[in-house]
Amino acid sequence: MKKLSAFGFMVFILACCTNTKKQVVDVTDTKIPLHTDTLNVVKLADTLVIYESTCRGCAYEASTHFDISDSLGIIKLLHVETTDNNSEGINGGSISKDLVLVPIKTGSTTIKLYKFWKTEATAKDSAGFTSYKIEVRN
Repeated sequence: MKKLSAFGFMVFILACCTNTKKQVVDVTDTKIPLHTDTLNVVKLADTLVIYESTCRGCAYEASTHFDISDSLGIIKLLHVETTDNNSEGINGGSISKDLVLVPIKTGSTTIKLYKFWKTEATAKDSAGFTSYKIEVRN
């Protein structure tokens, strides 16, 4: 009875873990997501990501951009990946903006992420930011 139950359980686990949609799984995507509520401990070789978004079809869609401030020069903003997963005929929604960052050297820092809605940055834009505490280890 135990062997039959164990066999049934194994078949169930294998059925649940099977990729039935035959999606391509990208195992090389090793980006570490950063969180605001904790100390993010990463390695020097890691690629970091902050998930942001902007409104789709609004006045700020094309002009939304980001910048980081790191006075110690430990983290660098590499580029922003923009992805629109919405259907063509749908109005509204959001566009994904993934900020890809890389550590330059080891140490501890707090970076500030600024989100600008317009092309020209104003004092109002620089007043709002999100902080991330990061410790880069070798």
